[in-house]
Amino acid sequence: MASETGMQRRYQRLVGLITASKPLDLDAWTRMLLVQYFFHVSDRRRIEIHGEGQQLLNLLTPTHFKGQGRIRLATTTVFGVPRSPGSYGASYIEARTPDSLIDIGPGTVFNNRCVLISEGASIRFGANCLIGPELHVMDSNSHDLVLERRRQPDPRPAGVEIGDEVFIGSRVTLLKGVRLGRGCIVGAGAVVQPGFEAPPMSILAGNPAVIVGRARSAAPTSEV
Repeated sequence: MASETGMQRRYQRLVGLITASKPLDLDAWTRMLLVQYFFHVSDRRRIEIHGEGQQLLNLLTPTHFKGQGRIRLATTTVFGVPRSPGSYGASYIEARTPDSLIDIGPGTVFNNRCVLISEGASIRFGANCLIGPELHVMDSNSHDLVLERRRQPDPRPAGVEIGDEVFIGSRVTLLKGVRLGRGCIVGAGAVVQPGFEAPPMSILAGNPAVIVGRARSAAPTSEV
């Protein structure tokens, strides 16, 4: 009974401290605590940071790194947008097998709660990509699709290649073998099927995604 009373007093004290704090300060403190927690329990030794400047990760919202493979991040890669839905939910980045690779180029920014899982091929993002919330990318089917072997790994993973300056809307799914050329736009909610290849500056939308137009550029381009 005494211990229960003590817990109640500690709870009331904590509530008092929270109530007395400034909302914006509390929001930032809570997010920083979650960022530190998820990074602390990550497989940090798998992370390789490359590029100029300080060799630090830009984690603005919780991000969880797991796996046995390689995770290469540029010094200017950013995970998280605090003033966006899902800013307390964790993104999940996993190079699941020893042969797996996730490689993110400089200046690429991921919004909240993205999922990148490599199972033996690779997931590569170029430079200066802008990624909406809840992106889901995999380089495999997660398991064999043959009925009798569905508890076994996918025997044929295929790498996902995202070019420079690609813009991906919210809740997009990119499946194995997808290739998006420079400057592509993928509309919100699109599901890009395995092996789909989009030329530079394509606009994709739908489930299954198809090319519905061509992105504009203010600068002349020789790409077709």
